[in-house]
Amino acid sequence: MKIGVDSCVIIAGVHANHPRHAAAAHWLVGALSVHELVVCHHSILEAYAVLTSLPGDFRVTPSEARDLLSATVMENMSIAGFEPGSIWTILANFVPSSVAGSRSYDAFVARVLHAHGVQAVATFNAKHFAGLIEGFAVIDPGEPATA
Repeated sequence: MKIGVDSCVIIAGVHANHPRHAAAAHWLVGALSVHELVVCHHSILEAYAVLTSLPGDFRVTPSEARDLLSATVMENMSIAGFEPGSIWTILANFVPSSVAGSRSYDAFVARVLHAHGVQAVATFNAKHFAGLIEGFAVIDPGEPATA
């Protein structure tokens, strides 16, 4: 199964001091062995931005962020790119679901992933992705897997 990985799972998975690191790292290791993991290009940039702007001692340097993301994402996941002309279709799809505000970014990520054949997204922000695309599942890496 193709599963998209949200930036929050990547951030928690690569940052050893993140409160959800154990859950994210455990899920990522398990998922990598049985699924094809895909990440939206936008989510890589978002993960980099967050990692390099965390407060105090949690912040990583730009080179550390690049190295963490390269080792985790570049070596193990495919990248779902964005076709610029499709932005109008994406925005049109927001209206029936009343997508607005910051949820627009998650809806954008979901649409880009879905366009690349992804059937589910792994995120700690399940509410942000729920109901955006019919048949598009949401996986919370912190919850026990259901059969």
